[in-house]
Amino acid sequence: MPLRTQKLFALAAIVLLALNLRTAVGSLSPVVNYIQQDIALPIVTIGLLGVAAPLAFAISTSLAYRPARRYGVELTLVITVLAIIAGHLFRALAWDSTSLFVGSMLSLLGMGVGNVLLPVLVRKYFPNRIGQISSIYITMTAISASSGSFFAVPVAEAAGWRLSLGQWALLAALTLLPLLAIRANSTKEVKEPKLEGQKAIWRSPTALAIGVVQGMTSVFGYVSFAWLPILLMEHIGASEFEGGSLLALFAIMGLPVSLIVPVLADKYQRSHSLIVYFSATMGSIGALGLLFGPTSLAWVFVACLGLGPTMFPLALTLFNLRSRTRATVLAVSAFGQGVSYTLATLMVFLVGIFREVTGGWELTLWLLFVVAAGSSIAGIQLAKHNFVDDELS
Repeated sequence: MPLRTQKLFALAAIVLLALNLRTAVGSLSPVVNYIQQDIALPIVTIGLLGVAAPLAFAISTSLAYRPARRYGVELTLVITVLAIIAGHLFRALAWDSTSLFVGSMLSLLGMGVGNVLLPVLVRKYFPNRIGQISSIYITMTAISASSGSFFAVPVAEAAGWRLSLGQWALLAALTLLPLLAIRANSTKEVKEPKLEGQKAIWRSPTALAIGVVQGMTSVFGYVSFAWLPILLMEHIGASEFEGGSLLALFAIMGLPVSLIVPVLADKYQRSHSLIVYFSATMGSIGALGLLFGPTSLAWVFVACLGLGPTMFPLALTLFNLRSRTRATVLAVSAFGQGVSYTLATLMVFLVGIFREVTGGWELTLWLLFVVAAGSSIAGIQLAKHNFVDDELS
C-alpha cells in the first residue's frame, strides 16, 4: 500500500476513533430518570456509574501499555474498538444496575485504551504534523463528548433509553474499517532501555506537571458528566432538558480550544504555562459563579466550567511535544492518564458522598474551585520547557 494511502487510512482511523472516545461518558447521566422507570437506580448506584468512566480510564492505562508493545498499536486498537461496540450493546440491553455498570465499564475500558494509544498513532504516522493532527483528533473527542449528552434525551424521548445508549455502537463499528486497512503496519513498540518501565516516569518533574494538568481536566470533566445535570436540577431548579443541554454546553466549550490549543502549543512553547493559567482561572470563575451568582446566568458559569478543561488538549499535545521518542510518548501518555483518571475516580466518588452527607452541592462546587486554582502550580514547571527524556537520563 502506498505511503500516502496509509496516511489517509491512518487519519480516518484517528478521526473516527476520537469520535468514539466519549460517547459512553456523556450519554448516560442525562437519561438516568428514563432508566429509573425500568431499572432501580438509587443515588449510590448513580454515583458508581459516574465513577465508571474515570475508573475504567485509569485501569486501561495499564491494559494499553503491554499489548501495544507486544502486538503494535493498530492491532491493539482493533481489539479496543470491538470492546467499545460490545459495551454499547450490552448496556443497551441491561436488565439491572449491575449489567448496566458492566456494559458501561466494557465500553469505557476500550475508550480508555484509545485515549492512551491515539497520541502514539499520531506520532507514528504524522511525526512532523503533531500540532495539526492533535488539533483534529482532540476536536473530534470534544464533539464525541458533546454529542453523547446532546442527543441522549431527544433519542430517549423518541425511541427509549435503550436506543439512546446503544446507537453509538454503529459509529464504533465504522471505525473498524480504516483500522483493518492499516493493521499490517502493527509492529512492536520498542522499549527504550533508560525508561525501565512506567515507574521511571515518576522521576520527571515535567511528566508530573503533565499529570497535574490532565488531572484537573479529568476531575472537571468526569465530575460534570456524572453529576452536572443532577446538580443543576437540584441546585438551581433546572429541568431535565435544561440539565442535559447545559451539560452539552459544558462539552461544546471544548471545541474551540481543541482547535486552537494544540496548534498554539506546537508553535509557541511559551504558551504552555499561559494556557494552564487561563484554564485555572476559567474553572475557578465557573465554580464560584454557580455558588454565588444569579440563576439566570447559570449558562455563563457552565460555559466557564467548560473552559476550565482547556488544559485537556494541552496535556494530550504535551505527550508528544515534551517527549523525544515514540516510546516516551507511550510511557508519558500511560502515566499521565493513569494519574489523572485515578484522581478523577476518587473525586467523582467523593462528590456522591458529599451529596449524601450534606444534601446539597455547595461542597462539590468548593472542591472544583480548589482543584482549578491548585492546578496553576503545573504552569510553573511547564514554563521551564524541559523534555521528559532529558530529566530521566
